[in-house]
Amino acid sequence: MMKRKKIDWLLLLPYLGVSLIGLLMVFSASSYRLMAEGQNPLSLFSKQAIFMGLSWLLIAFIYRVKSNVLVKGTLAKGLLAAGLVSLILVKISGVNINGAQRWVSVMGIQFQPSEVTNVALILYLAYYFRVKRTQRELLVPCGLVLLSGLLILLQPKVTGAIIIWGVALVIITTAELPYQLSVMVFATIFAGIVLIGGIILFLGSHHLLPELFAHTYDRIRLVRDPFLDPYGKGFQMSNSYYALYNGGLFGRGLGNSITKKGYLPVAETDFVYSILVEELGMIVGLLVLALLFLIALRLFVLASKEVSQQVSLIYFGVGALILLQTSINIASILGLIPMTGVPLPFISYGGTSYLILSAALGVCLKFSSEVRVNDQTIKQ
Repeated sequence: MMKRKKIDWLLLLPYLGVSLIGLLMVFSASSYRLMAEGQNPLSLFSKQAIFMGLSWLLIAFIYRVKSNVLVKGTLAKGLLAAGLVSLILVKISGVNINGAQRWVSVMGIQFQPSEVTNVALILYLAYYFRVKRTQRELLVPCGLVLLSGLLILLQPKVTGAIIIWGVALVIITTAELPYQLSVMVFATIFAGIVLIGGIILFLGSHHLLPELFAHTYDRIRLVRDPFLDPYGKGFQMSNSYYALYNGGLFGRGLGNSITKKGYLPVAETDFVYSILVEELGMIVGLLVLALLFLIALRLFVLASKEVSQQVSLIYFGVGALILLQTSINIASILGLIPMTGVPLPFISYGGTSYLILSAALGVCLKFSSEVRVNDQTIKQ
């Protein structure tokens, strides 16, 4: 019923490649700031390296686990419950970093519950839609998706809610709707987002938005021209432009970025791609994007060939998550959309983020190493 095959190198090699480039850029982007603050310039590099090693060990462990365990409803429901509880804890006893309360600390390790919930929801929805559901049976998963997004929205983290709703929409429409209707749904939602953004930008003001989301107006306003406030709210965006311009095709050389020297605060997180292009050039920058998109494309190809509905939906969900995060991060630093705070997968600094996304990819690597001759191979 099932046989082993070789490791899927089209998934593994791009993942290892962007991970090593990301580790290098974390060091380059953070070392100057840390030295200026009198800290160890290797501290963030060391932390990221430790989490990278743990992630690779976790992938190796997942690779050894039986597929039946990974598709159990108990695992999916348990992870989702943990994600929802942690989202509630954010509002009660969350850690405030840079003015945003989006983190939870467990045994000294800080993580964003939204990242855990993203992966947990993928596993749960894939499990739930492993069989065809009636319209009435859609209420439970849609309610959980809505609740998860609202809890993230209240942090406030608008793009986090958009990502979790977007990934859930990919899975639900893929499982339940015909291809043509799915395309129409996505086109309608995209048009709606553009329309709402336009209304807020050209007709809106702080008075038309709840105080919690007043920052959204400023971010949308600065998309048109961050140089309207180059030393205030447009500071990061305008300096990101300078970094991209300075890099040219071949870059200024590794470690020679100008903008990381106080012009892009905490450059190793959301703006690490700007530093990468400034130091290594647009050619390497495009290569990194190609590797990330190759991972997502490979997952979509595997999903289209998979005979198990549940496994196929896991592929689609993880691929959509990587593709969405990459697209939003790059679009924001290019000024195509407002600044978001979404990390670049496997590149930006963030140990738990890297660990969680690596675990999701490890599950996909596990399934891609097996050939199922029918959808009854994996027993529920």
